[in-house]
Amino acid sequence: MSIIVLCAGGHARVVIEALLSRGIHPAAVADRDATRIGEAIGGVKITGSDDDVMKMAADKVELANGLGNRASRTDSGLSGRRVLFDRFAARGYKFPVIAHASAVIASDAQLGDGAQVMAGAVIQPAARIGQNVLVNTRAVVEHDCIVGDHAHVAPGAVLCGGVSIGESVHVGAGAVVLVGVKVGAGAVVAAGAVVTRDVVAGGFAGNE
Repeated sequence: MSIIVLCAGGHARVVIEALLSRGIHPAAVADRDATRIGEAIGGVKITGSDDDVMKMAADKVELANGLGNRASRTDSGLSGRRVLFDRFAARGYKFPVIAHASAVIASDAQLGDGAQVMAGAVIQPAARIGQNVLVNTRAVVEHDCIVGDHAHVAPGAVLCGGVSIGESVHVGAGAVVLVGVKVGAGAVVAAGAVVTRDVVAGGFAGNE
């Protein structure tokens, strides 16, 4: 079945590379900016808009979320990625799990629809990864962790054993969340932070 990548940004290149590592060549990229139609990204042509994809039968194509995020201290920046996923999922479109060939995923780890595991990432036994979650380059999700829907574990971040991450949480690049810590929905963990205690929903964790 053909795969179409939604959104022609920087993260889309990473998604395309992950697919290519598995021998899967996306059929096309779609972007809401119609002026970009005809351009190529990662060797794949932008052929239309999101609305053009909506005209395709949901049982004839699969989709890959190519939208990334930019977090701030007060906003995980993941709402756009979530809205894009939900818009198409609500209409019956399927988002397969995408894992780079170099990722290591335990045999009993559970990955939700549209989860993405990028190059060099590691997901250990009994981890549960929600829908539309992005486990980015060389990130580590240790045993028994739970990562809620639409969350982002940024490059090089480490979730130690038994960590719980709520929906739409951003864990910044190189951050370490220690054993058993719970991070509430919508919270932001700063890049490089070492999180030793629970973080409330919508909260912020960073090194002082």
